Amino acid sequence: MIYIYLILILLLSTTVKSQTIIDIDDTTYSTWNNTYSDYYKKDLNSLLELFQGTYLYTSGNTSFKIVLEKKIKQNVGLHFEDLIIGEYQYIKNGVEKINTLSNLNISYSDQFLKHGIAGNSIISNINNRLWKCPQCNPNEKRAVLRIRDRVTDRYANILMRRTVINGQQVMQVKINNVNTVSYNVDTESPPEDFSLPLGEFIMIK
Repeated sequence: MIYIYLILILLLSTTVKSQTIIDIDDTTYSTWNNTYSDYYKKDLNSLLELFQGTYLYTSGNTSFKIVLEKKIKQNVGLHFEDLIIGEYQYIKNGVEKINTLSNLNISYSDQFLKHGIAGNSIISNINNRLWKCPQCNPNEKRAVLRIRDRVTDRYANILMRRTVINGQQVMQVKINNVNTVSYNVDTESPPEDFSLPLGEFIMIK
C-alpha cells in the first residue's frame, strides 16, 4: 500500500509543478531557452494584439495582402509560445502569383513552421540594426516575424510597425534578409529567387 501512496504523491507533484512563464518582450530569452525545456513564452502585455488584422499594399495592378492572427500557447518543440500567425496573397501586374489565405484556418501541429507568416519577436530600440526607425517613439514596439515563400520554400524577415498616417491606420512593413541556399555549382541549378516583394512599403488596414 505504501508504494501506491508514493506513486500517487509523485504523480501529484508532477501535475502541480508550475510552468515557467517568460515575457515575449524579455531580452534574455536565449538564456531561458538554454536553461529550461518546459516553459511558456507568453504575451504578458498583449503586444501581439497590436499587429492582428488584414493589411493591403497596392501599387497599380500589383497588390500584397496579409492577414494576421494571434494564437495563444502554441506548441513549439518542447515549450509553448504565444504567436502571430498569418497568410498572404500576392498579385503582380494583375496576375496572382500565390495565395495562401485559405491556410489561415488550418491548425498545424507546429504553427510556427507551417504557416506562411509566424513569430513573436518584439523590438523597441529605434536604432535596432534590423530596422532603424528614427521616427519611432522611444518606447514604441515593433514586431519581427518570419515569412515563408511557398513558391521557392525560402524564408525572409518581415518587420512590422503599426502607426497612423493621415488619420489612417497602417502597417509599415520591411521584408529582407532572405535565407541563403547552398548548392553545388557543378551539378545543381542556382536556387530560385525569392518571389515575394522585398523592401519597405505601407499597408492599409
